[in-house]
Amino acid sequence: MATMPDSPARPPDEVWLGVDGWLELVDLAQACGAEPGYIQTLVVEGLLEPVVSEPGWRFGGDELARVRRIQRLQCDFQASLDSAALMLDLLDEIDRLRGLLQRAGLRA
Repeated sequence: MATMPDSPARPPDEVWLGVDGWLELVDLAQACGAEPGYIQTLVVEGLLEPVVSEPGWRFGGDELARVRRIQRLQCDFQASLDSAALMLDLLDEIDRLRGLLQRAGLRA
């Protein structure tokens, strides 16, 4: 995982995304406590999309948060990847609808 030399200590959930703001596949997996194959599966199944795919996959902070959310869903509900994907879709839709209500000036 990329580390920043001589940097002040960061909270354990904070991950430095490197000078260019990206995590490579191995770095993302390490930041999530997962194997690179797990991240590859998420990409192949369409649950995660690299921000940059050439010359190699690069992921940002949003993708890091998404993987951690998927992991929590799988752990908390003992959900399969398919079930976690469905829950994630529903949670994303709830967030989208709340945003619409907020933009309309209604209480979400």
